[in-house]
Amino acid sequence: MRDDITVETGLFNHTEVKANFINPNCFGEDFAEWLSNKLSTLKNDGFELSQPIQEDYGWGLWVSKDKDTFWIALGMMGDGPTDEIPKWNVSVNYDAGLNVVKRLFHKPNVDSFSKIRNQIWNALKISDGIKIITD
Repeated sequence: MRDDITVETGLFNHTEVKANFINPNCFGEDFAEWLSNKLSTLKNDGFELSQPIQEDYGWGLWVSKDKDTFWIALGMMGDGPTDEIPKWNVSVNYDAGLNVVKRLFHKPNVDSFSKIRNQIWNALKISDGIKIITD
């Protein structure tokens, strides 16, 4: 289970390299915080959200419910800091972790995946300053 969304937005930092960046293109910290806030209502349905985590390509956060864990990744695409309005990839995918049995035999809850995915899509669609490029 995976879904990718490409958006254009200049709402989030894409030019200032922060001291805490793993590499010079680890933008998306403020975007991940923003998205985490938009997803916080999922807690009312029993979901748990991690704090945003830095990765070498950008930022992400874990969303889990019951036995299922999903990874939401955000990364800037293209030429990065030189783009006036950068493109970002936002993806959500099921992650069974290192558990081989779970990878082979567990079927993640489709409703949980859909709820997370739809919440992300809706947050991006209704936000001024964010343009969806792929759907």
